[in-house]
Amino acid sequence: KGKGKKDGKGKDKGEKQSADLCVAGSFSTKDGCQLCGENTFSGDGAASCTLCPDGKISATGSTSEDACYYAIIEEYPTCNCWIPECGYCSNLHCTVKHDLFNSNYGIEVYSTPSRKNKRFDTIILYDEEGLRIGQFQWNVKKIYLSGCVRCRTPPALRAARIRGGVHDSWTFSLSDGVVQIKMNEELMYENRLRGECFDMYSKAKRFAFYDMTCDDSFSFIPSEMELGERIDSDCASTCSL
Repeated sequence: KGKGKKDGKGKDKGEKQSADLCVAGSFSTKDGCQLCGENTFSGDGAASCTLCPDGKISATGSTSEDACYYAIIEEYPTCNCWIPECGYCSNLHCTVKHDLFNSNYGIEVYSTPSRKNKRFDTIILYDEEGLRIGQFQWNVKKIYLSGCVRCRTPPALRAARIRGGVHDSWTFSLSDGVVQIKMNEELMYENRLRGECFDMYSKAKRFAFYDMTCDDSFSFIPSEMELGERIDSDCASTCSL
């Protein structure tokens, strides 16, 4: 009397159910327990992992939100790759390695907005081996992503860009095939890639800046990015200090 029900092996069913639960830092799948990936966490018995809030990061297998932290961020100039030393944007040493498709972090840039139709902020995207995939371009009038996106800049984004100037950052991201532009972390534009566009840009592993100046800058996140040899504080002596 007072004893729990036993299974066929004489174990209390409550004990068996408890033993089958996944420990903190992992989650249950049909094949058993699996560790939570980077930038997520879970407690005991979780059916899924929770994404760290506010753009924070964490190590694989993190067991609570306390394990999430802000990444170290450094500022570097937006070195122009369209120079002979960079093989006119073909030299990997002039690129930044960054798995845009699978990262929670986009490319955060501080640059002066232009009202001219032909002047764009431009990021060239490459695959792992340095093969050029396409480029992202935008200004206060238009947004382009080679072969996939061609549209007018939304009025709210245009106003925020002009108002913020060089002092407010804009961020381009491609996480999970969703093109986003944020101003100071506020989402201002979104477009989900599909079909061939999704497949093409899922290979984006590197980026470089085209026709931008040393007066502009981007946020380098050491935990997510790897600088090419020519990306330094003065763009390999091509900036005037």
